[in-house]
Amino acid sequence: MELGCIFSYINKIGSISNKFLTKRIKEEGLPILQNHALLFYILPEDKSPLLFSEIVKIGKMSKSSLSDIINKYESLGLVNKSICNEDKRNIYINLTDDGVNVKHKLDQIKDEALNAMLDGFDENQKEIFKKYVSKALLNIKKVL
Repeated sequence: MELGCIFSYINKIGSISNKFLTKRIKEEGLPILQNHALLFYILPEDKSPLLFSEIVKIGKMSKSSLSDIINKYESLGLVNKSICNEDKRNIYINLTDDGVNVKHKLDQIKDEALNAMLDGFDENQKEIFKKYVSKALLNIKKVL
């Protein structure tokens, strides 16, 4: 196998994973968009708040995009937004009970996707796969 085609495989995995997530979000009737799922993965399940700036950093998204996403899901009752008492410039974001339910569904969908992708792998092969993908990710980040 030519190593150059690895990029094609990685892109296909990403594309198919995104299509699967979109399909399952629709099937589950979740009121979110596939490209907004990251917010629900970032926010803690225990509903503890994160600073807006922390979410921007973790999610590597623009402040304006995150602000629009948060406003959308606040209006749907999935997240809460509150101003920090000590510094009014800081805004905290946390999941509501309904947001936690969405997070749980997304976790189930993620597990379904991983199980499908790793079907036929034994536990050792899964660990090796994870190890090498993680190493490749660390290596490629060095060039940025």
